[in-house]
Amino acid sequence: MNMNMIKDFLPIFKKREIVFKEKYHEVGEIYTFIFQAEEDFLWEPGQHGVFTIKHTKINKPTRAFSIASTPSEGHIKISMKIPEKPSAFKQALLNLQPGMKISMRGPIGSMYTAEKKPLLFIAGGIGITPYRALMKELVSRSEDLPKEVRLLYMDSKEQFIYTEEFEKVGKERPITTRYLVNRADLYQQIDHFVKQNRNEGEYFVAGPKAMVKSIEKSLKNQGVGKKNIKKDPFIGY
Repeated sequence: MNMNMIKDFLPIFKKREIVFKEKYHEVGEIYTFIFQAEEDFLWEPGQHGVFTIKHTKINKPTRAFSIASTPSEGHIKISMKIPEKPSAFKQALLNLQPGMKISMRGPIGSMYTAEKKPLLFIAGGIGITPYRALMKELVSRSEDLPKEVRLLYMDSKEQFIYTEEFEKVGKERPITTRYLVNRADLYQQIDHFVKQNRNEGEYFVAGPKAMVKSIEKSLKNQGVGKKNIKKDPFIGY
């Protein structure tokens, strides 16, 4: 394991308490939860935390979620799909009242960038969550942005979230968002970016495990090197 990987995953051993502030419904089955963290808690936009329920006893009380907010916002935001019959973990989240606490380990992961290469962000469904933070971080940079930043956001049910924020970002900086509902259009957009940038670009993929694996394979088949691909295959969001 190299030093960068150690830096990205060592915080898994750091546990802290975070305080529930509020929750709200986004669209369809998607809900957002806001937590207050200690003032000195920092993370890289695009990373995730490992959250554990404390206020009630349940099986499998621990789950990992991408952090959708940036440290400068002063809170931890996570979003997830909650079906009509949720898991015990998600029901426990729904039952939280302001002031109640859960614990969190992390942040961990390498879904962030300090590069100025052209960037392609690929999101499947609720895999959009890390990109909200990445977009906000890019907009806040005082130096020049990469020459191209493109977000491809696919959801077959059209349950798109953070849309107003992405539209605002697009007006402030040269960042393009495409909302897609089928894989054919998604792969067409990916192929177009690859033809233009190949290994001059950096590729981020977040979404269902099968989708991430398929897109990674497609990118590699087109000559994109492994070091240029960052992925976040989530399970059960």
